[in-house]
Amino acid sequence: MIYLLLSIFFNAAIYFIFKGFEKFGVRTFPALVFNYITAGTVALLMVTDLKSAIQAASGLPMWTIGGLTLGIVFISVFYLTAITAQKVGMSVTSLASKMSIAFAVILLVFFTDEIFTWQKGVALVLALLGVVLASLKMDGKPFQWRDMGWPLIILLGSALVDFGLAFFPQEILLEHERAFFMCLPVGIAAFCGICILIFQTVSGAYSIHAKDVIAGVVLGIVNYGSIYFLVQAYHKSAFEDSTMMCINNLGVVLFTAVVAVLLFKEKLNKLNIAGIAVAIAAIFLLAYAQ
Repeated sequence: MIYLLLSIFFNAAIYFIFKGFEKFGVRTFPALVFNYITAGTVALLMVTDLKSAIQAASGLPMWTIGGLTLGIVFISVFYLTAITAQKVGMSVTSLASKMSIAFAVILLVFFTDEIFTWQKGVALVLALLGVVLASLKMDGKPFQWRDMGWPLIILLGSALVDFGLAFFPQEILLEHERAFFMCLPVGIAAFCGICILIFQTVSGAYSIHAKDVIAGVVLGIVNYGSIYFLVQAYHKSAFEDSTMMCINNLGVVLFTAVVAVLLFKEKLNKLNIAGIAVAIAAIFLLAYAQ
């Protein structure tokens, strides 16, 4: 349970850090590059037997290929999430990201031996309804369908990330190999980001500022924590992966709403309150279905 709670905390913290980028004038892409450099460094330091883990990964098992592929998806979705949170608002961005649970759960059921019961189906519908009601207009920005272009891409990308983090580590038995798996997506994301940043710096599009580096380091630590604790929650929880995925996503939305009210003095309307109640009901139903 502690891993689940920490995963919810670190995932929710990412959205508030993104909002801070706009407030303090942090440029998104350079900060994201240093975020992945930091996350990759921390991930490598967490591998207890690096030589053995590299040898295992060099055989190109499915988790190696999946981890490398996730790296490209990581930086793309993360960049779009940061931009969308600033332009459209945190609530719509969080909504799009967390509605990805529907697609990710379908992928998990299709590619694994999990059984999709009617209780899970009802809970999933309640989860989506709760996310929508709890998120809409939470940051005071009016919702308009024309704003949903990029959020829809985030929805699909987030579904791939959620599915990948749950599915690929399933065949990993050793702890140091599981730790090394988390190095792969952030490492590839860092490599891609560095290449692009070097090209843009040489062409004069970017220059490195101290606040971009500092913001990236802070985000990188939080980002690694969100990945590490989520993978640990999948591995060590008694819940099935699809159930854990739904509870984690609902928890992030609920925690984000509570922090927004307590720290940022945002107001919850009747729909938001109803959404929170529905989301809580979905969590209890998921736990009962398990």
